[in-house]
Amino acid sequence: MNKKILDIIEKYLTRKIGVEIKCCLMFFMVLCFYSGYRLICGSMEAGIIHMLEMVVLAYLLGWIQALIGSDFDEVDRLCAKDWAVVLIGSLIYTAASLLFGWLDGNPTATVLFAVYMVITYLCIFLIHKIKRAIDAKLLNNDLMQFQKRNKEI
Repeated sequence: MNKKILDIIEKYLTRKIGVEIKCCLMFFMVLCFYSGYRLICGSMEAGIIHMLEMVVLAYLLGWIQALIGSDFDEVDRLCAKDWAVVLIGSLIYTAASLLFGWLDGNPTATVLFAVYMVITYLCIFLIHKIKRAIDAKLLNNDLMQFQKRNKEI
């Protein structure tokens, strides 16, 4: 296969996998809050349509963020653009919760959800930052071991 085509496929798959991971994580976080809210309200049921809306929104926002080049979770420090992504993303999820009735229009739950989403974005950023640091440490250790082996030969 042509190297250029292979590079394009690899870049696409890398981006797609990143979006899929973010989508699953964001859907899970929204679903956790929603499920907790439903339990607090005395219901043991969650709406399948609500879950579908949540996963579609998470997927759409993941792709929009990828297409505008916003990998806020891949940076070492949050700049103004990254904070905008955090706040606008949280605002969109909060607006969707009102529009689709995930939280029954409860104003207290809606404000708590908005704060929860900002914290969720920030936690995702920190988790990725910690993982990158660990990966870098492991790669450096592997490199040092490789260099030691090559000196011995």
